[in-house]
Amino acid sequence: MKKSFQPKNLELRYRTYYSVLTIPKDVRVQLGKSRFFETTGTGNLQLAQSITIKRVIKWKSEIESVRNNNEHPIIKSSLELQRMEKNEKSVTKKQLIREIIDEESQRIEQEEGQFMSSIFNSVVNNESKVLREYLEPWKNHQIKRQITQKSIDQMYNDVEKMISYIPTSNLLDSSITIKWIKLISVNENLTPSSVNRVITSCRNFYKFLQFIEVIPENSVTPFIVPNEYKISKNPNSKSINKKEMWVPFEDREVVNLYQESVKKDDQTLSDLILIGCYTGMRIEEICSLKKNDVLIDENFLKVVNSKTHAGIRTVPIHPKLKPRLKKLLEINEDEYILPNLTFNKYDDRSNSIGKRFGNLKKKLGYSDKKVFHSIRKTVTTQLENSYVNENITADILGHEKPRITYGQYSGGTNIKVKLDSIKKISYDFSKTEKSPIELKLELDKKYQQRQHSTKSNKKPTPTKKTTRKTASKSEKLT
Repeated sequence: MKKSFQPKNLELRYRTYYSVLTIPKDVRVQLGKSRFFETTGTGNLQLAQSITIKRVIKWKSEIESVRNNNEHPIIKSSLELQRMEKNEKSVTKKQLIREIIDEESQRIEQEEGQFMSSIFNSVVNNESKVLREYLEPWKNHQIKRQITQKSIDQMYNDVEKMISYIPTSNLLDSSITIKWIKLISVNENLTPSSVNRVITSCRNFYKFLQFIEVIPENSVTPFIVPNEYKISKNPNSKSINKKEMWVPFEDREVVNLYQESVKKDDQTLSDLILIGCYTGMRIEEICSLKKNDVLIDENFLKVVNSKTHAGIRTVPIHPKLKPRLKKLLEINEDEYILPNLTFNKYDDRSNSIGKRFGNLKKKLGYSDKKVFHSIRKTVTTQLENSYVNENITADILGHEKPRITYGQYSGGTNIKVKLDSIKKISYDFSKTEKSPIELKLELDKKYQQRQHSTKSNKKPTPTKKTTRKTASKSEKLT
C-alpha cells in the first residue's frame, strides 16, 4: 500500500492547508512557542505551497534574528534574507525572496520609521556592512598589538555602545555620531574625560575598518569631540574643561604616609610606600616584583613587568632601602617581595593594595590630585633638584629618552651611574610628620586662641553717660 504524500511544511486539516515549521530548541524560549503554524486559507495544494514557501523563508529569518540577542532583529533579518537571496539558485524562489524583502521594507517603514527601513535596505542590498561583524576581528587585532586586556575590554564596551546605536557602515557620519555621543553623555551622565575616552575607542575601531578596507582609507573620521566636552591641558586655558593633572607629594607628606601606614599595622602597605619613594617605580611594577628580581649583591632590581617597553629596566637599590629588602627576602615565603596580594581578572596584584593606599590618604586629608603615582613624581622632583641628568632619570623611571641621540643610539645608563644618582633621594623618617587634617586642626585651634586672646585684652570703651558723670564731678571739684 502506497503512503500518502505529505507536502513539506504543510498540514491538511478539514480540507484546508496550514503552513508549519518546527522551531529549533535553542530559540523556543525567545519565540515563546515550539513551531510556527498558520492557515493558508485554501485547499488548493499548488497555491498553498506557493504561500508556504514565502512564509517559511520569513520564519527562518525570524529564527536567525533571535539567535544572537546582541544584534538588532531587523539587522539580523536583513542579513539572513541577503544570504538566502545570494545562495538561492532557483529563479522562482529568488523572485519570492525579493517580494518578501520589499514587503518587509514597507512593514518596517510603517512600524519602525524610515531610518530603520533605510538600514534594512542598505544591508539586504549589500550597500553597507554590519559593524558588529567586525567587533571580534578588531578585538583580536588589539591583542596582536599587545594592548593590555583591561584597555581592550574598556574599548570593546565603548565601541559596542556605539554599534547598538549606529549598526551599519553607511551611518558613520559626523552628523549622526555627534548626536549619539551627546545622547549617551546625558543618559549615562558621562564626564568630559569619559566622553573623550569613548570617542578615542571609536576612532580606533574606525581606523581598523579603514585598514581592512571596509570603508575608504582616505575617509575622515566622523568621531569628533563636541566643543562642550573638549579638555584643555593648559591650566590657563578658557576651556570649560581642564585636565586635572596629578601632583607630587611633598617629601614630608611621603614620610607622613609611611608613618601612618605603620600605625595602622599594615606592613605590606608600608613596604609599598618605602619601595616607591626610593625607586620611583609604578605600583604594579612593585607588586609584580618577585624575589628573584631583587639582586641585593649586585645592587639593583629587575623590572620585567611594565606597561611600556622603556619600563623594562634595572633600578638601583638605594642604601636606605637595602636593609628592608634583605629582611623581606628572609622572612617572606611568597615568591613575590610583597606577599599575600591577590590577582584581579587582568592578572594585576596592585588592585586591593592600591585601594588601601587610596583610603589611607583620603582619611588623612590629602587632595584627590595626589595618588600613589604622585610618589613617582616626588622622586622625579628630588632627582631634578639634585641636578641629575634627564636621560639618567628617564632610565631610572623607565621613560622614553627625551632626545633622539640617547633615545635611539644609546645602550642606556649603567647601574653605577644610576646608583650614584638615586643616592641623592632622601627623606627624614626620624621626624614625626603631621597629616593635612592634623595641620588644619592645629591651625584652627591657634586661630580660636588668638581670637579669644584678642577679646580678653580689649579694654571696654566708656559710654557717653559715664563720660558726663565724670565731667560733672570734676566741675564740682573745680
